[in-house]
Amino acid sequence: MPALNFSAPNLAIVAYAEVDGATGASTKLNSGLVTSRVGMGGYLVLLPTNLNVNEEQDLIFVQPKSNPDGSGVVAKDFVIQDAFASGKNIIFFDGALAAGATVPVESTRIDSTFFLLILRTTITPTV
Repeated sequence: MPALNFSAPNLAIVAYAEVDGATGASTKLNSGLVTSRVGMGGYLVLLPTNLNVNEEQDLIFVQPKSNPDGSGVVAKDFVIQDAFASGKNIIFFDGALAAGATVPVESTRIDSTFFLLILRTTITPTV
């Protein structure tokens, strides 16, 4: 059996959710997480204060899903902004290209249903 060196920095699930792109509501969540839509393509994710996000110990994963209105799949980009210790802003953009561009340079905010997973290491980070 291989050594357990790779499992030493264990990860615990802090919170997870499936967020509806049209409303920002989530029926599949845990840990007292609250989600809301704050304008086109913008979502606010709030954790209870006892679970504040610790940037040195947390990993945040976002997985976009298809459009909430059932229309065709489009390319999506997103950013996660550090709002404050107990919250994150997640903003989705289309991946459309401007005329003649080879990379998305003129992105437009779009709504997107998404999965969210926040993991935290269970060991003390090094200084």
